[in-house]
Amino acid sequence: MNKFKHLGEIQFHSEQSLKEVLDVFLTSYIQHYGFGVIVDDQRKCIGVVTDGDIRRAIVSGNSADTHISEIMHRNFVSATVDTSPHQLLRLFDLDHEITHLPVLDKKGRLINVLLSSDFNANTRIEKKVIRSRSPVRISFGGGGTDMSYYFRKDTGYVLSSTINKYCYATVSLRSDNRINLISKDFNMEIEADNIKQLKYDGSMDLIKACVKLMHPPFGFDLETFSDIEPGTGLGGSAALASAIIGAFNRFRNESQLDKYAMADLAYQAERMELRIKGGWQDQYAVVFGGVNFMEFREDETVVIPLRIQDDILLELHFNLLLFRVGETRESGVIISDQHKNYLSKTKVLHNKYNQLSQVTLEMKDKLLKGALRKFGELLDEAWEIKKTFSDKITTNQIEKLYKAAKKNGAIGGKLLGAGYGGYLLLYCDPKYQPYVIESLQASGAVNVTFDFVEKGIQTWTAKDYYEGNSSIQ
Repeated sequence: MNKFKHLGEIQFHSEQSLKEVLDVFLTSYIQHYGFGVIVDDQRKCIGVVTDGDIRRAIVSGNSADTHISEIMHRNFVSATVDTSPHQLLRLFDLDHEITHLPVLDKKGRLINVLLSSDFNANTRIEKKVIRSRSPVRISFGGGGTDMSYYFRKDTGYVLSSTINKYCYATVSLRSDNRINLISKDFNMEIEADNIKQLKYDGSMDLIKACVKLMHPPFGFDLETFSDIEPGTGLGGSAALASAIIGAFNRFRNESQLDKYAMADLAYQAERMELRIKGGWQDQYAVVFGGVNFMEFREDETVVIPLRIQDDILLELHFNLLLFRVGETRESGVIISDQHKNYLSKTKVLHNKYNQLSQVTLEMKDKLLKGALRKFGELLDEAWEIKKTFSDKITTNQIEKLYKAAKKNGAIGGKLLGAGYGGYLLLYCDPKYQPYVIESLQASGAVNVTFDFVEKGIQTWTAKDYYEGNSSIQ
């Protein structure tokens, strides 16, 4: 057990005086241990000192105002959470005469102090590490009818499937109450003493929002990364949010959220906490996983998994092509323009949304029955309707690529997500696919392989044991 419950009381800044440090030794509970750690401005441990060191320095003629850094032991022995019990035992060996062993994190900051009197090499402790991943999705039809302004009047329908591109989150418990957020995608790291210190400032805001909503009552390191770029129309932000929520949800034990609740919370993080406009489909698609038909009613969302015959699903995949096209974009800008257009042309555009809903319903029926060529034609029809929602949905380059694809044999397709750029999905007979691929690649598009996946969000425990003193956690 760690007897130093308040590590701050044994940490001293390098510019504190001998008298200041000795006074702490004499007046606090640590006087029985007589040991302190010296840190710099970044809280990195740069030395250790004992009360005996201070007394000997004063007796030797050092002023009581001398900086503690001048007498500290710079070549001290320390451990990390990865130090094995055998290695710890060697560090505590009598030849070293070590009775206090600082445990440091990867930045050299103090997270614990082990005492030789408490050390037990026979203790085996599991380090709590939870990992989570959520797949992104491709939407076949209905995007736009999942907007609140539409389904308050009529039920919206979306048909989509998750694919084998993922966003990941790893949560590791800390022995202190600090928070460390790490984004491998943006090569950024944010540290805080507590959740209240996390402010929305444009840096890793979605990660912060998810942490705030889950509000875990412990210190942790959270690391995230994605297989795709953000803003490419595959629902990556929803996948990232749900992965984070899923990882923390694993710690809730008996009060774990169900899939609908996790999807709602992911929606709340992005749409309400950060005020980013958008629909409801992405969160449900990535949490539930598989091929789903989603109904967006006035007062609830219902996710209906489709039981598609293996032959049909395999043939569908064989006839689909996916291309990376255009640039990343802020989906909220396009959604805002859609909403503005809807409000100014409600009657006309509401009818267009109704048409898209009906096409999506028919698309679902054709998919279930295996009428895949008709499914491809409906993709084309849905895309033509979707473009009437806003002039920001497509670009001249996207239209050029789409026309080239159809000229070379594609039956239909659509740009995934809100629009402007990202990924272009095409339905094309396999015998024409080489011509379509050659044509689009000549214009700068990149053919991307993918596969359907049945599972949505997944969480698991990473079994990692530190066979050492129980105070290393």
